[in-house]
Amino acid sequence: MVFDRFSQRLSTRVAAATSALALFFVVCMGVGAWLVALSMMRAQAERQMAELAHAHAAHVSDILDTIASHVAEHAQDASLPPSLAIAGVQVDIRVVGMAELGDWNKAAMILGVTAGRISTDGGGMFEMMIPVLAGTKAADKSIVWRLRLDRLSQRLVTPGDVSGGEVVLRVGGRSAQAAWGAPIPGNAISAEAEVLLPNGFGRGQAVIRVGGKSRELDLSLGQYALWLSLIGVAATALAAALATVTSRRLTRRLSALADAAGSFDFAAGSGAHFHVDGDDEIARLGKSFAGMVERLDQAYRDLDRRSQALLSNAERVAQVGSAIWEPGHSQQVWSDQFHTILGLNPGDVMPSREVFFDRVHPDDRPRLAAAVSAAVQGGGNRVVEDFRIIRGDGVERVAQFRAEVARDDDGHAIRVDATIQDITERKRMEDQLDGVVRDLKRSNEELEQFAYVASHDLRQPLRTVRSYLTLIEDSIEDKLDDETREFMDFIRDGVKRMDALITDLLAYSRVGRRVADGPVDVGRMIDLSLLDLQAQIDETQAVITVPHSLPVIEGDSGELTRLFQNLIGNALKYRKAEQVPRIVVACRDCGPHWQFSISDNGIGIPPEHRERAFGIFQRLHGRHEYEGTGIGLAICRKIVERQGGQIWVEGKDCDGAIFQFTWPKMRRAAVSLPV
Repeated sequence: MVFDRFSQRLSTRVAAATSALALFFVVCMGVGAWLVALSMMRAQAERQMAELAHAHAAHVSDILDTIASHVAEHAQDASLPPSLAIAGVQVDIRVVGMAELGDWNKAAMILGVTAGRISTDGGGMFEMMIPVLAGTKAADKSIVWRLRLDRLSQRLVTPGDVSGGEVVLRVGGRSAQAAWGAPIPGNAISAEAEVLLPNGFGRGQAVIRVGGKSRELDLSLGQYALWLSLIGVAATALAAALATVTSRRLTRRLSALADAAGSFDFAAGSGAHFHVDGDDEIARLGKSFAGMVERLDQAYRDLDRRSQALLSNAERVAQVGSAIWEPGHSQQVWSDQFHTILGLNPGDVMPSREVFFDRVHPDDRPRLAAAVSAAVQGGGNRVVEDFRIIRGDGVERVAQFRAEVARDDDGHAIRVDATIQDITERKRMEDQLDGVVRDLKRSNEELEQFAYVASHDLRQPLRTVRSYLTLIEDSIEDKLDDETREFMDFIRDGVKRMDALITDLLAYSRVGRRVADGPVDVGRMIDLSLLDLQAQIDETQAVITVPHSLPVIEGDSGELTRLFQNLIGNALKYRKAEQVPRIVVACRDCGPHWQFSISDNGIGIPPEHRERAFGIFQRLHGRHEYEGTGIGLAICRKIVERQGGQIWVEGKDCDGAIFQFTWPKMRRAAVSLPV
């Protein structure tokens, strides 16, 4: 009971953290103890090996000192026995003469110095020759003694020693060694100590190397590791058991919360599903979930109400109603605006197919029903039909029906989403627009006929005036004075200008009428334009540069010829008197359209007059300076804009002009434009 109460009140974070920390602590303590113990044991073993090596080195040094002292005491005694036991180490001592010396010690005998060597006889032996000096201080004999290393090493063995070792003696570049105890493995704990040799040993060197018996050391470490492992396993098991018991109690309560959250239905509401007994953090989490659910449910309901209100307002403003139904079921779901468009009040009738088609005009009913049935049965997924509605008050309205059919993976219709929109006003405006278009078309036709008749009727009197003026001049030529001739020149010039004006007006009115748009070679049209302007080109000696490669575009050949003829003709007309006209035609591809330019070195157009230059009857200079009717650039703009392009002029004042225009690549249908 106490544990249950403690577990129930235990904080979720504290319980989880305690379990994790306990397990982590046990593992860290076990690993740490093992590493510390291993380090301590190895350090202790290394210290013991070092002390033992120094002890053995001191022991060997003492033995060698004793041997050296004994040999020195008897160096003058030539009657020494052939063998002598010193301190338990067998040393062979004998007296030899010069004839008995070998190669290794004859030189030393002659010089009267000691000599030593390493011999491999008997498993390793050290030999030393000490010369015996006579009264004349010359050596005629010597003492040679031998020390067997195996016997020396046996003096280092002690009962119960867990170590082994070896004695290594190096003299004259050669070495010999003798081991005792167990061999030293390559990975054993070992230590070395140098043996202090007596002076009589010359330049020799002795080293004691000892090492622990790895099996005994490994056994000690293994036993210690076993105890640590047992303690760690027991502690881990205890911590895991505590964590398991605690986590099960926590998991059971958290699982209940998770199941409640997974099976919660907002439509059903109620946050009682998240109730958890107790007053710990899990219980508070359940209460928080319950409060959150209540707030979300309230927000969901508010959002639904606002969405319905927004949808209703949007449908009312757009005069669009929506409906949903399932094929095979007569019952449908209509929005309020759907009812309103049909002249019904929401709630007065049950929405159904029969109620809907009862409001459709009898003449339109079969067509609309057939279109909907064909879409549902697989003839298409979309329906768009205009039909007439007969409202309950007898008012007839025009509506547009749109429907989308939703299908399952097998292609069967599962839902129809439909809308109807009141388009009565739009239909009325379309009818009015159609009437305006018809009236405009008729007016254009009448205007074109008038322009043709007017130009013909106006030009005929002008031709008559010009003819009679010529007859008068011919009949009374000898009676005309200079003033009369000037007056007649004025008349002739006026007739010429009026004829040019009528011709340009007729050309302006005909732009866009009776055109035959098709592929047109721009290079060919420029050649025709230059042919018409050949007289002016010869007169001004103009230099005109045209690209060798020009595109083929969609347009009317006659209009394009007039366009280039007007632009190049203006460049020839508005030239500087002291310069030869230089005109450059260029074209570049700008993606969706071509851009043409005609640049010259003429008088240019001031920036403030560049837009005005494209107006009809707009002249920037007097007739006494430059001839013209002021219609040429207006015709150019009308030709370009009919195709959906733009035309403009650039350049510096009094330093030439650059006329540019764009020509769309997509072909446009010919459009008859009003004058």
